[in-house]
Amino acid sequence: MSRSTWSGNPPSNDDEARLRLGQAALRCVVNTGLHKTTMSDIAREAGIARPTLYKHFKTKNDAIIFAIDAAGLEFAQAVKEFALKFDSAEERITEIIVFVFKELPRQEHLSLALDPDLSQALGERAFVEEATLAFSRIAIGPVIELRPDLQKDGEEMAEVMSRFAISLIMFPGRFKNSEEELRTFVKRRLIPALL
Repeated sequence: MSRSTWSGNPPSNDDEARLRLGQAALRCVVNTGLHKTTMSDIAREAGIARPTLYKHFKTKNDAIIFAIDAAGLEFAQAVKEFALKFDSAEERITEIIVFVFKELPRQEHLSLALDPDLSQALGERAFVEEATLAFSRIAIGPVIELRPDLQKDGEEMAEVMSRFAISLIMFPGRFKNSEEELRTFVKRRLIPALL
């Protein structure tokens, strides 16, 4: 069987091909590490020849970032669904931050966004490129639903919340074992700033 045949299961279109290649790239990074992963590894993992991979991505980081963006959109949907369980904008903001703090590190592929080697490339795109803005719009949606007056500030609010949650993940301090303390802190310090 030819490696260029996608292991006998070719994608139906270019979007599916890019998604599968990105997922293959993430599997390689998880298995062998970012620095050791090569374009050849990704092609092998996807069951294709390297020239096919290069038709879709110029570098391994392009494939990895594409896949992290896709994983980020899935995670944003999970954040949104979780937030809709709460009845006030304040509760939704608080619970979004607690949810992201707890769940983001558990997302095998999405947690790669916290990798210091990828953080510079990802950080340059954060809150300016469409994929990251889409995440922000989805995640803040449940808050805006209850407070339409905040629509014009929605993306900025999502950015503040994201930066806050990521800093807590990177430097949990006293909150690593206490969700209740985190909730109290968010309600006392962050909610007044956002609302």
